Amino acid sequence: MTFSDSAYLARNPGFVDRVLIAMVTAAQQIGEETQDVATDHYRLRRALATNVLGSPDVWAPKFALAVVTNQVITIASSDNDIQFTVNSVWDSIAGAGPVPA
Repeated sequence: MTFSDSAYLARNPGFVDRVLIAMVTAAQQIGEETQDVATDHYRLRRALATNVLGSPDVWAPKFALAVVTNQVITIASSDNDIQFTVNSVWDSIAGAGPVPA
């Protein structure tokens, strides 16, 4: 996909809606994590989950833009591929950095 194709896809309402559902699914699952929330990594992940659940329409376009940076994602991508990509960009959007060792 070209950058123009990716930009178009990131603004496609149907695609953004699919990303929104994947994003809310991830937020709900992250909200239930029992990891050490005393570390910045998990605190930031959970903070983003709270923000996403509180304002999904605000976050969906941001996630859609991050999702389309995966060049294999297209309008025909499966829901599983979109979910996988949302999950893979979560820490980056949260500013959480790598999982602590």
